[in-house]
Order: sequence, then C-alpha cells, then structure tokens
Amino acid sequence: MPLFIVVLGIVLLLVLILLFKFNSFLAFVVVSLAVALAEGMSLDAAVSSIERGIGNTLGILVMILGLGAMLGKLVADSGAAQQITSRLVNAFGIRRVQWALMLTGFIVGVPLFYDVGFVIMMPIVFTVAASTGLPLLYVGLPTLAALSVTHGYLPPHPAPTAIATMFHADIGKTLVYGVIVAIPAIILSGPILARLLRRIDAGR
Repeated sequence: MPLFIVVLGIVLLLVLILLFKFNSFLAFVVVSLAVALAEGMSLDAAVSSIERGIGNTLGILVMILGLGAMLGKLVADSGAAQQITSRLVNAFGIRRVQWALMLTGFIVGVPLFYDVGFVIMMPIVFTVAASTGLPLLYVGLPTLAALSVTHGYLPPHPAPTAIATMFHADIGKTLVYGVIVAIPAIILSGPILARLLRRIDAGR
C-alpha cells in the first residue's frame, strides 16, 4: 500500500505539471504533502519533513547552482560554444553535422544547466540549419538529446548530484557510469531518432 501511494503521487505530480501547467515547485510541495498525509503522517510532521527535505537538498546543491550560473555566463559571453561548434562541424563535415552538434551539446551540457545550454545552443542550431539547408528538427534533435541526457544523468547537475549524495554514492563513479549509460541514450534519442523521423516525413 505505501508503494502504491507513492506511485499515485508521482502520477499526480505529472498530471499537475503537464496537464494543469502547475508551477513545478508548487506541484512538488502539494504532492509531497498529499503523499505524507495519505501515508498516515500528521500535518505538522508532514510539513516539518518537507522543510527538512528541501533544506537538506538545497544545502547540498547551493554551491553547484551558484558556480553553474557563473560558468554559464562565462561560456555565453566568451563565445566558446560557437567556437566548439564551428570546429566540430568543419571536422565532421556536412554529412555528419548531426554528430558534430550532438558532441557539442554533450560538451556544453556536462558543465552547464539545461536552460543555459539551450539558450546558448539554439541560435547555433538555427544558423547551422540555415547554412546547410537541412531540416531544423534533423539538426536540432541531437543537440537537445545531448543537453537533456547530460542534465538528467550526470553530475554536477542538481538531480544526479542530489540523488548520489542521498545514497552516499561516489560522485566520480556516478559520473563515469552515467557517461557509459548516457552515450547510447544520446545516440538513440538524437541522430538515430532524427533520421527515423526524417524518413517518415519523406515517405508521406
């Protein structure tokens, strides 16, 4: 029964965010409170537990969030992402431009938060698509896949770092194992999926 309540809580969280467009933080607090009450906790105990959980997590991540924001500003102002992209596109060539952008997304995505990487990379993706004449989805999907996977799988991003810390996992090993899993995930959801979608669109 407790596990079933937790599963219902996850479903409720997704419904609130995706269907009703709730603010993610507010939805998380509401669902956490609902699950705690459904598990039999008193209201005071549930509120205290949520406060401790949020406080402990933010305490772990505050340095990462601050330094990540600073690093994102430096990368954006220095034009490093543009330089990396141009070098890789020249090295890979037009026929393999997807792999160049995927690799750029991976390099940029490891140290930067998803939203910062997205803002930096999207103008580059539009420029590459316009200059090569390739469909935007075909060019952009590998970049977005790399940014998404690195954000969800690899430290020092907040969620992987918080989970690793909670389970007392070694951050270095988490990063190594995360990269091993991330590479095939990026390839499947990036270049391979983009090519499949392009073939489906061309066959209509």
